[in-house]
Amino acid sequence: MISSTAASILDSADIRPPALSDTVSEFWRATRECQQLPCSHSRLRRLPRGDGHTVMTLPGYGGDDGSMAAIRYWLKKWNYRPEPWLLGRNIPADRISQMEHMHEFQEAMLGRIQQRVDALYEENGGSPITLIGWSLGGIYANAMAQREPEKVRAIISLGTPYGDPRGTAAWAILKRLHRSTTPDHEQDTGHWVKLNSGPRSVPTYVIYSPCDGIVSPAIAKLSGDNIVNIPVQSSHLAFAWNPAVLNKVSDILTSLHPTTATNC
Repeated sequence: MISSTAASILDSADIRPPALSDTVSEFWRATRECQQLPCSHSRLRRLPRGDGHTVMTLPGYGGDDGSMAAIRYWLKKWNYRPEPWLLGRNIPADRISQMEHMHEFQEAMLGRIQQRVDALYEENGGSPITLIGWSLGGIYANAMAQREPEKVRAIISLGTPYGDPRGTAAWAILKRLHRSTTPDHEQDTGHWVKLNSGPRSVPTYVIYSPCDGIVSPAIAKLSGDNIVNIPVQSSHLAFAWNPAVLNKVSDILTSLHPTTATNC
């Protein structure tokens, strides 16, 4: 049974994919944003130091730990304890031709992520950790915060498709790559929305881009208690490398321990 929150998302969401101009310009915008990172080094170094708590990164679809290396680099510079997810590439071994197959893949990954979160929680002496998830990684982070709220301090998602996945530019591409013959109206997108719309006690910071060329901003936001939606100008492909996004991440983490933050 779908919750009333999930039902309202399904009923009201704009599931149109991003503007074509944003999608076709993704690569060059991402390249430009990544090139800005070295030039932003001195400014990022001056951001407040953290309290040393553990922050785990979760890559997007098709990504691995290397895709979020820049965030972990700066987390360490800011005096946090960055941890990769150590689960390899975030991609299914078998062809995904229906949403049910994607749900099965997600559940399998969540089981492995839960083991990783449990291990870090124990290593920290029972101190909760922060999760930063990029795109599909944000789906995992959101699910973990609902499953084990006592072990998750906060979650930060970057360009995560919380709403109907048909509102992504990747939907049609992945259908072709996986040779799916199931019509869109027969795909179980409601389960995806339900997974992302449950009640939450963990602070959830949703960073999204109005010009995201992969995930429509209409499906990249959440509503409800303990949720803050934060817009930032970024391509989807450079979310984890864009200096403006890194600055937002620092602001969020600093807000979790305002009395202990000092400049680097």
